[in-house]
Amino acid sequence: MDMWTDMNLSSFMAVTAHWIESITTETLSRLQKILNLRADLVGFHHVPGRHDRKHLAHAFLFVTDRLDITEKVTNPLS
Repeated sequence: MDMWTDMNLSSFMAVTAHWIESITTETLSRLQKILNLRADLVGFHHVPGRHDRKHLAHAFLFVTDRLDITEKVTNPLS
C-alpha cells in the first residue's frame, strides 16, 4: 500500500498484491516447474480527509472489502 497527494492536494491510496506463481512447462526431457514473482495493482482509491492511522486503516479495509480479501489479509491462516 502506498499513499500520495497530487498537485491539487487530492490524496490517493494504491494497493498492490504480490505473489509467487508456479508454472509447469514441458521440456524435451521432463516437466519443469518455474516460479514467477507477480505483482499487480489491485486497488486505487481517493482518500479525502485526514491521514491518521485510523482513517487510513478504514480506507485500506474499504479496498480489501471490495476485493473480497479482507479475511485473507487480516487472518493469514484462514
